[in-house]
Amino acid sequence: MATAPFPRLCALAVAALSTACGTELQDTAAAQARLASFDQHAAMAASTPHDAHPWQFVGPVRMNGRLVDVDVHPSAPATIYIASANGGVLKTTDEGENWKHIFDKYPTTSIGDIAIDPTDPNIVWVGTGEANILRSSMAGTGIYKSTDAGETFEHMGLTDTQHISRILINPQDSNVIYVAAAGHEYTPNPERGVYKSTDGGTTWTHAFYKDEKTAVIDLAIDPSDPDILYAGTAPRMRYRWNDPKPGPETGIYKTTDGGETWNALTEGLPDFSAGEHERVGLSVCASDPNVIYAAINRAAGPRDAVGAELYRSDDKGETWRRPDGSEEARGTFSSYGWFFGQVRADPTNPDTVYLMGLSFRRSDDGGKTWEGLRGSHVDYHAMWINPEDPTHLVVGNDGGVMISHDRFASQNHPTNLPIAQPYNLDVSQEEGRFSVYMCCQDTGAYRGDVDLSNGRNRIIRQRWEGATGDEAGRHAVNPEDANIVYSVSRYGGGPRRTVYGETVDADGRRPKEDASIAPTFPEGERKRAQWVSPVIVSSHDSKRILYGAQFVFLTDDEGQNWRKISPDLTNVDPEKQGNIAHAIIFAISESPVEKGVIYAGTDDGNVQVTRDEGETWTNVSTSLPDGRCVAGVEASHFDAGTVFIAVNGKRHDDFNAYIYKSTNYGADWELISGGIPDVPANVVKQDPGNKDLLYVGTDRGVYVTTDGGDTWHVLGVDLPTAFVHDLKIQHVEDYAVIACHGRGVWVLDIRELRAGR
Repeated sequence: MATAPFPRLCALAVAALSTACGTELQDTAAAQARLASFDQHAAMAASTPHDAHPWQFVGPVRMNGRLVDVDVHPSAPATIYIASANGGVLKTTDEGENWKHIFDKYPTTSIGDIAIDPTDPNIVWVGTGEANILRSSMAGTGIYKSTDAGETFEHMGLTDTQHISRILINPQDSNVIYVAAAGHEYTPNPERGVYKSTDGGTTWTHAFYKDEKTAVIDLAIDPSDPDILYAGTAPRMRYRWNDPKPGPETGIYKTTDGGETWNALTEGLPDFSAGEHERVGLSVCASDPNVIYAAINRAAGPRDAVGAELYRSDDKGETWRRPDGSEEARGTFSSYGWFFGQVRADPTNPDTVYLMGLSFRRSDDGGKTWEGLRGSHVDYHAMWINPEDPTHLVVGNDGGVMISHDRFASQNHPTNLPIAQPYNLDVSQEEGRFSVYMCCQDTGAYRGDVDLSNGRNRIIRQRWEGATGDEAGRHAVNPEDANIVYSVSRYGGGPRRTVYGETVDADGRRPKEDASIAPTFPEGERKRAQWVSPVIVSSHDSKRILYGAQFVFLTDDEGQNWRKISPDLTNVDPEKQGNIAHAIIFAISESPVEKGVIYAGTDDGNVQVTRDEGETWTNVSTSLPDGRCVAGVEASHFDAGTVFIAVNGKRHDDFNAYIYKSTNYGADWELISGGIPDVPANVVKQDPGNKDLLYVGTDRGVYVTTDGGDTWHVLGVDLPTAFVHDLKIQHVEDYAVIACHGRGVWVLDIRELRAGR
């Protein structure tokens, strides 16, 4: 039996949020400020003086990127909408032959869910903020509604939910919408649970709320009685040093009165109070709504095996059981099941169920036996089953979208989605062309050539190919020999030295030779290195390489011999060490003016400087925002004592723009980003030919100043809203090159800007 019902709970004592149950909810002041800052950005973009040239997309495309949801037009199944983790929403009307970005110019391109109104397909809802909260997930800005099939969208509130996991529309009344909110990723907040609107999204009430750390991670509706809904809850908050942990917040709840009251379902389900579970996925069979499937991830406990556990109810959730074959399905997701948990019941057959995780499986006998389905990539997050033809499937994973018309016996995998997720990049300094190297989430490391022979504003996109490294890490190109590239892989693996050949084979690839040049860590010291650890080539000597973990290492002979030239430069706290590396060096820069002057920034708020090649170090961060990640460090090209830093506070729920400048080796800092609308900053670069020309990459786009930070402008035109994680200057041919996490690599002609025109 279900437990006794408890009333709808409400967030209390929250600024600008009603404390009375069932009343209209308003965005907090902080959430409203985020929207206002985007309006300011849009106005700056429309009036920028730096609009002579457009940003040009140079790829990659074939690598695609992570999808989090798919939905399909109910009567025109060739029309598909896909939600990418950080690349916005795309639409096709010809089953993937061509795609159009339809969410390019809105405050965020991090997407949590999409939903097409079943009674009016011109109405499309987009919930922003990826709810999987992988390390590269970004906070959203609420929910948006289109009434013209995605041509335009209107913001409809819920801004401070930050991550939306599901949108449901009452199939009998388009004005009734339910939204499952996962809440903030790094901080407790009351904007979690289930929200309901009865007027098409104009106003919202908080229909279900458990506590400030508990998300509603999935939501399912009974199509025969849309007042019946099922909510899956989960602990949905991480620390900077830990992925989400299992906890007693996990559970399944049911309402039969449209969200007025909710029952906790328990009969036959695990004992969630033991704190062993971390995510719940739900699906109701459309042809037999008595049948509900729940995919539950158990991440801890006395049994050795952990992972996916499938439960089935045949009485609308009153009782549950594990099918006999559920052990076979356990490995669908295991060690990081908080990232997965999607399940889909066939709308025409209650015994056919699909389970998504690291792999993709189907059972045709209610979970007794399972068949593995082979797709084009791993990590499955999204699925649509045609209710008129259940052999027709559209599936999304970390490699894009797959479309099948035979229950996945075969599938078409469009390779034309420009939603790659690079973290960083480096470029070669060559004439007439240049190479770009980058590490791309979910797909690996790549290099691509930018060919300028067709004109500066008509760049030919060349074939991209694999490069040394993996989905995380960094590259550093030798400035004197573009064939030599240094790289690190995830969590500071390496470095490696790669030498590319001059010739090109029949497939357009250049052969390469590479070898590890990794330094040896001191005995007893465990490496503590960032997902995208820094490696740089000194401007003083191309054989001089610097690499950062918790220490700075330096070699003067391309890695044959290394010296550890620093102590631990972080504020490491044993209580803040988990399964994600924390208290590490995030950025390194050596002064191009004076050899041995080195600056290092850490993810826990330190800026450290040495003026004697590591003999002594000084922490110069006392006046900087406490504990915020120093995401970018740029030693000036003109003065050894001048340095610029980008400080990023989004992991503290701080969305301000922080760019600082020091002219005395960090002894004093000046905030110079006052003209940038508030948005987290990721990278700052000084132009090597103009001391007053600075470029800043942010979670919204690129800003530039020509007067050292007194005034700022949006740089260039035609760049979508994009998470600009890295920026480099190709100073031989005069291009700015950016890595947009979710939108690939873009370049901009800055020759006139660099010349002062």
